[in-house]
Amino acid sequence: MFYIYICLLPIMFVMIVKGLVWTKLLPSKVKIMAFFILTAMMFRYICILILFLDNNIKYLYMLKMPFFLNLIAVPMIALTLIYIFMRRDNIKFHYIFILSALLCVLYGFTVYNCGAVVKNVQQYPFVWGYTMNFPKDSYIYWSYVLFNTLVLFFSLGFMGKNNPNRFGIYMMVFAAAVTSAELIAWFLNVNILVQPILGDMSWIAVFIYVLNKIKKRVASG
Repeated sequence: MFYIYICLLPIMFVMIVKGLVWTKLLPSKVKIMAFFILTAMMFRYICILILFLDNNIKYLYMLKMPFFLNLIAVPMIALTLIYIFMRRDNIKFHYIFILSALLCVLYGFTVYNCGAVVKNVQQYPFVWGYTMNFPKDSYIYWSYVLFNTLVLFFSLGFMGKNNPNRFGIYMMVFAAAVTSAELIAWFLNVNILVQPILGDMSWIAVFIYVLNKIKKRVASG
């Protein structure tokens, strides 16, 4: 699994960079949201790379704030995709901005006040480096699992409807299911990879897919 992990990290960076390049071709409101989300995920994966390569624990705790940025980036992806897939004219995109701003405030307050632990990755014999988690604040992860579960069932409700974005909705269901299953496995000490990144990758993949569709629609329109 270690070799799978070191192969997945470059793929994640490529997807994020590709999405950032595409943002300049998107409508202004989606562009702002996409740029923030992808930048947040880029900071997270730079932190993961530093933790993976570093063998000195001295300053790693300073990475706490950006390391957990997936906890807001993924909900922001989900909210943006739900808005795009619903296609409701009476729902304005600025509501997504408001919800995202509230998520950022909540994230900053929670991460600042919760104690994270930096620990050596010992369960993989050929891996050096560290990881970080909230051992005494598991409610953070359970809230994240709950959010993805709600998104899963909400997305399932759109499957039976005549929606031209059905494949994207299938991808959302898959991403939410993978994220929830991966975190629950971590709670049960079933650590498939060095870091739980499969959920992140699934969400970024569906986000890139949708951004590409929007980019093509703008180019042809």
